[in-house]
Amino acid sequence: MHLRPLLISTLWLAATLPAQAQMFKDPQLEGLYRADKLAEVEKLGQQRLASQTDDAQAVLALAVGALRSNDAGRRKTAIGHAEGCVQKQPRAAPCHYALGVVLGVQAMSEGMLKMAGSVGRVRESLVEALTLEPGWFPARSAVVEFYLVAPGIIGGSASKAQETARAAARPEQAQALEGRMALQDKKFERALQLLAEVRPGGDGALQEDLLAWTQGAAFGLVNEGQGEKARPTFERLQKEQPESAMPVYGLARLAAEGGRHADALALLERSSKLKGADRLPLDYRNGLSQQALGQKEAAKASLTRFVATGKGSSANLDDAKKRLAQL
Repeated sequence: MHLRPLLISTLWLAATLPAQAQMFKDPQLEGLYRADKLAEVEKLGQQRLASQTDDAQAVLALAVGALRSNDAGRRKTAIGHAEGCVQKQPRAAPCHYALGVVLGVQAMSEGMLKMAGSVGRVRESLVEALTLEPGWFPARSAVVEFYLVAPGIIGGSASKAQETARAAARPEQAQALEGRMALQDKKFERALQLLAEVRPGGDGALQEDLLAWTQGAAFGLVNEGQGEKARPTFERLQKEQPESAMPVYGLARLAAEGGRHADALALLERSSKLKGADRLPLDYRNGLSQQALGQKEAAKASLTRFVATGKGSSANLDDAKKRLAQL
């Protein structure tokens, strides 16, 4: 996705679109969303839906909250509201988007057979959201994501992902999506180069995806044993977002990879006090470094907490259980 093979014919469209592509058009919801106060976003959405069941922004708020939870019941509630919103407001892109993204996550959590049965609705909902609002970056990003991650037998298509990315109305969106495609192809250094060049301006939704994809590419290098190539990215992100736990966590991973486990533990402690720490496997990484330093009791306590939460990749959870059996 580089060299920004942009559609010149869309330049006139770009001029008619808003300068920013936020997740929410509602200022109050967007403010909470940008502040990462997702529980408050969901709560406000619930309050509004109690008085107006077809409030598209409230439906979107409910979906955003449900996506960050492991609660299938909350996702089903969000799907129900989104379905009702689509029926009452078929021209409201947020309703279709909310239905597509939550239905997709719910289907994936229930296994490949369930996903295969729902994939048509997921794709149709996301494509309809993009058709209704082609300048809304969350919708375009979601359609590209669908085509990239869905198996070909149920609708995935790299060529359709590329086509959708290239049709972005603004160059920075197209280049960001090109970086996402490089990430999918495990071309991590290329992805970091592309993403670092993007200037999102006030586009909050684009900023969010840029950060997630940049982190994905950086940790891709770490997982391939090439963590030092990711160091400049983690250091840059740490300067740009000093309140974020993720860059410090990344530096902790590099320290552990280099055998500097005492440094890794200190960095993990720092990251635990920053925003987003609750979404990181800090106990798992603490346990590994503590075990490497011979701190058996501390390692056992950390790994036990990690397993108890059940939050983590299946590979990390399995590894933690094996280590506990050996301690």
